[in-house]
Amino acid sequence: MRNTLLAVALAVLASGCSAKRVTADAPTERLAESQAALRAAEQSGAARVPEAAVYLGYAQQQLVEAQRLISQGRHDAAELQLHQASADAQLALALARAVPLEHEARRLTNQANALRGNTR
Repeated sequence: MRNTLLAVALAVLASGCSAKRVTADAPTERLAESQAALRAAEQSGAARVPEAAVYLGYAQQQLVEAQRLISQGRHDAAELQLHQASADAQLALALARAVPLEHEARRLTNQANALRGNTR
């Protein structure tokens, strides 16, 4: 009985180990999504907004690293890099849109305050 349990335990362990050796398919869909997010950030002018340019650079670096990992067959690691690249590209896009609006709002507020000061 003890030998049977040991044999079953080893069989389960062996099957679990062999299942982990199976590599995932290349994350081509995630790669395409990340590339699209990066293009959107670039087209929004993120490179011209310093706050956004930082995250645009991160996204570009992570995309290059992900492509290197894919070529090495390290698809799980590439998937993580692609998630990060997408997140940073989306942040760059949001900052590229928001920061100029914030600057314009601040300028208009200062202008309105200056006009109020002149009428008193």
